[in-house]
Amino acid sequence: MKEAGIPWYEEWFDTKLYEKLYAGRDLREAQQLVDLIVEKAPAEGYPSLLDLGCGRGRHSLILAKRGYNVTGVDLSARALEVAREQAVAQGLEHIRFLRQDMREPLDHTFDLILNLFTSFGYFLEERENDKVFAAVRSMLRDNGLFFIDYLNETWVRNTLVPEEEGQLDGLEYAVKRFIEDDRVHKEIHFQEHGSSKRRVYFERVNLYPLEWFVRKLEAHDLGLLDVWGDYDGSEFSPDQSPRLILFCRKGLD
Repeated sequence: MKEAGIPWYEEWFDTKLYEKLYAGRDLREAQQLVDLIVEKAPAEGYPSLLDLGCGRGRHSLILAKRGYNVTGVDLSARALEVAREQAVAQGLEHIRFLRQDMREPLDHTFDLILNLFTSFGYFLEERENDKVFAAVRSMLRDNGLFFIDYLNETWVRNTLVPEEEGQLDGLEYAVKRFIEDDRVHKEIHFQEHGSSKRRVYFERVNLYPLEWFVRKLEAHDLGLLDVWGDYDGSEFSPDQSPRLILFCRKGLD
């Protein structure tokens, strides 16, 4: 099954409206996740790091300040432009930001690969997911580590807010959320004050349980070391945890 037209993530992530809508994302949350990563995989032992699906560089910038040699890849040209601007502004020009589909491996290996803040689960076909895990495996050195930070599908089902409205820089926006075919759908409508014209964007993310990830990871020689339910490193609970964070090692028997 394929989506008609341009995939939603190729259109939405490249817009300035995306940046405006999510401008309030909490850097403290990103810092907390980085603290967990540093605790489990310090830069001294795992210096080369790939931020897979780095977006606008929120985590990459913090990680570089913590001593990692960071490469960030993303499909969105706009996101990478912002990430590079932020890196220069913060004196972190050494970070490499590359435009790359996560299904295609780079010709380079890393000690540590991260896929953070639900930068996965967008593809409809299972073989596309397998390409991502295969790419991760090929880019990880032997005994390298992989973190994937995903939503907890049970939490999403239990706490979904169906509708949200607000105003943003002269625009009215309305967000509709629903679950269908084991995907959480989000429709974002923007409308200028006093105008009948609307712009509509979409987000669609697959809902995968822990068991699905374990099966996929093991099939690609990525053995599970630990799993957490939030950025503070708390134990994962299917009914109570907002996140599903998996910590893996390549070649773990």
